[in-house]
Amino acid sequence: MKQIEITTNVLQSLSEVDHVLTNQGFKVIRKSRVEDQYMSMEKEALREDTILDILSRSLIIRYLCLDGKDEYKKLTYKKKVYDGDTVLSEEKINLGIMDTEKARQLLEALGYQKLVDVSYDVTVYQKGTVELCFQEVEELGLLCEWESPNDYTNVSKEEILEEKKRMLQELRDYQLQVSDDYDVKKAYQIIKNRM
Repeated sequence: MKQIEITTNVLQSLSEVDHVLTNQGFKVIRKSRVEDQYMSMEKEALREDTILDILSRSLIIRYLCLDGKDEYKKLTYKKKVYDGDTVLSEEKINLGIMDTEKARQLLEALGYQKLVDVSYDVTVYQKGTVELCFQEVEELGLLCEWESPNDYTNVSKEEILEEKKRMLQELRDYQLQVSDDYDVKKAYQIIKNRM
């Protein structure tokens, strides 16, 4: 299944978002904490013009704590298809792991180095089939990620870009104040901001 999502900067606080969405019938369905370690064999080649390429070949060691009790640890590779710096689609390959520290040690033994840590708290709101994921990202602020549940296999690039624009407009229709960028990339932005 080929999925698409948008991620945009939110220009309101989470408490303002909560007020706007709960007044429209949205409910909080889960909260979580995510801690990602991006690992790469190409850290020495990292420059502003190579960030996206290097991230596209990186592995992510992910720790996820769901609703303060259930913990998940996994090694993830995100196979993304780009048009310039816009993500057209993404497929994830996940492998469950027992220990994030041992996973990091294994990857380092194979020549990987840590590129960046990306940590954030997540609050997911739902109304009907719409799930909006708000991420309070350290160093970046509040983002909204919305993954379409539809399958976009065999859909043209133009149709995908139009769908992303439509999704961004729908966020605005929910009275959310969001940026025009619908493809904010957390790790990319943090690395770029630190350069």
